[in-house]
Amino acid sequence: MNYFFGFENTLSQNIDWFFNLNHLFLICFVALFVIICFFAFHAKSEKGIKATKIALACILFVLEVGRTIYKYLMHVHNGGTADNFNWWWNISFQMCAIMCWTTIITLILSVCLKRENKFLQFLYNILFGCAMIGGILTFAYPDCLSENYPFLHFVNIQTVIVHALLIFVPIYLVKVKDLKVDIRNIWKVCVGYVYIGCVAMSASLISGNNFAYSLSFDLVDLGLPFPWHLPVIMLVMVAFAAVFYGAFEIVRFVKRKKGKLNVSEEEKMHLNKFDLAIYIVSNVCAILFGALIMLGTASLIGSPSTWLGVLCLLGLIYMILMLVFAEKFKKNINDEKVMQDKNLQITFVVLTFIFALPVGILCLIRYLKSQDTKTSSQSLQK
Repeated sequence: MNYFFGFENTLSQNIDWFFNLNHLFLICFVALFVIICFFAFHAKSEKGIKATKIALACILFVLEVGRTIYKYLMHVHNGGTADNFNWWWNISFQMCAIMCWTTIITLILSVCLKRENKFLQFLYNILFGCAMIGGILTFAYPDCLSENYPFLHFVNIQTVIVHALLIFVPIYLVKVKDLKVDIRNIWKVCVGYVYIGCVAMSASLISGNNFAYSLSFDLVDLGLPFPWHLPVIMLVMVAFAAVFYGAFEIVRFVKRKKGKLNVSEEEKMHLNKFDLAIYIVSNVCAILFGALIMLGTASLIGSPSTWLGVLCLLGLIYMILMLVFAEKFKKNINDEKVMQDKNLQITFVVLTFIFALPVGILCLIRYLKSQDTKTSSQSLQK
C-alpha cells in the first residue's frame, strides 16, 4: 500500500513515455483494459445494464475525487496548506476532466431517463466524439503521466484508468444500443467542443491557469493570437471524430450492400426542403454564434484572473437556447397536424444573425488592433 500511495515513492530516474517501448507498453495496456471491460460488463437485462452504468459512474467518481484528495494530501505532506493549494488546477478543468464529470452525469441520467430522450442522445454523441477522442489522444501523446512515479502508483494508474474509461464508456453505450453512431449527428460533437470551450475558458480566465489550451496552445506554436487558436483546435478535434463516425458509416454501407441492414422508416422520411433548411441553419447558427460569443467575450476580457470569465458561459447558454428552439421546430416539422409559420422561422434565423453580429464585430476590431500593435512593435524593433 505504501508503494502504491506513497508520497515519496519516486523513481531514481524519470521514465520517458514518448514514442518508445514504454509508450507501446502503455497503448497495449490500455487496449487490453478496454477489451477486458468490454467482455467483463456483459449484463443483457435492463436491470443489469443500469447496474453497470451506476458502477461505471461510481468508479469514475471515486477515481476523480480520489485524485484531488491525494494531490491535497501530498501538498500537506510537503509542508503546504489549504491557502496555497492550487484548487483550480488540481480539481482541473481540462478537457478530459470536464468529460469525466460529463460521463458520470450522463451515466446517471441514462438510468433515470428514457432511452430515446433527446438530451441523452446529445450527451451520448458528445461522449463519443469528445470524451473518447480526448482519451485516445491522451495515450497517443502521453504528457499526462507522471515521469517520476512508477507506473503501478496511484498517480499514474488513476490517470490511465480514468482516460481508458473515457474510451470504454462510449463503446459500451454503442454495445447496449443506447447510442447509434450516425454521421448526421456529428454536429452534436461540435456542440460538445463549444461546451468544453465555454467551461474551460471561464475557469482559465478566472483562475489564470491554461485549461484545455484555452489561453494558448503550448504543444505547438500555431502562430495565432489568443483566442483564434481555439477554432483551429476545434476543427482538428472534429476531424478526428469524423474518422470514427465515418468508420461506422462505411460498415453500415457495406451491410446495406449485402442486404443485411434495412433502412428504418425514420430514415426513409423526407422533410420539406425549406423546413429542413431552417432546421439545419438553426443548428449551424447555434454552434457558430455560441462559439463566437464565447471567443468574443474572452478576447474582450483580455488578461486572465478575472471573474468576468463567467461571461464566456453566455456562449453556452445562447447555444443551448438555440438548440431548444431548433428541436422544437423539428418536432413541428415531423408533425403533419402542426401548421408551420414560415415568417416566424425566418425571423428566428435573422434575429440570430443580428444578435451575434455585434460580438463578431468587436472580436474582429480587437483582432485587427492586436495585429496593428504587433506590426508597430516589429517596425520599432527594426
